[in-house]
Amino acid sequence: MAGSEQTKTAPSLMTDKVRGLIGTKTAVMEMYGTVDAETIRRYVHGIPDQDPIYWDEEASKRFGGIVAPPMSPSYIGGRKPPWEQDLMPQIMDEDPFDDGGGGMKRKEEVLPDIRSVAPTRSHLHAGDEIEFFALPMLGDKIFYQSEWIDVVEKRGRDGRAFLLVTSETSYWNQDDQMLLKIRGLGIERP
Repeated sequence: MAGSEQTKTAPSLMTDKVRGLIGTKTAVMEMYGTVDAETIRRYVHGIPDQDPIYWDEEASKRFGGIVAPPMSPSYIGGRKPPWEQDLMPQIMDEDPFDDGGGGMKRKEEVLPDIRSVAPTRSHLHAGDEIEFFALPMLGDKIFYQSEWIDVVEKRGRDGRAFLLVTSETSYWNQDDQMLLKIRGLGIERP
């Protein structure tokens, strides 16, 4: 009986301010520099995927030239210019529970934090859905924009509320050719 009472009285996390985040977008961001051979080389070694289409003109002929791995815009698109300060120490001083990072990316690039409008303290990355449209080419300039697509309140077996949050980030090149979209699902809990 006590458990069912708790389920009925557990406070809701879904407020007008939380609902107000749905549809919020970042500004369109432009990557620092262009897709260059050194960036491709580093990314290829990091994943690792040594497909010759990433460095060999002959092997990449069918793509119209050297290409970068399909997921690389999500890494290289938001890289920080060398003159910008690393904000990670400041971010951790302000909120040691901030698990969103931010040190390698510009702080203003990110969507408004769910935690700024809902009393949640923990985040679980619940997965990504990725849609590929085209491979980035050597010399491309990458642009991207993120949006809160949806926020839904659910209740756990213990009756406590949690939020399922969905964001989407789109990446395209200087010719407005869509490269990929990443739709991320997260769980926010008090």
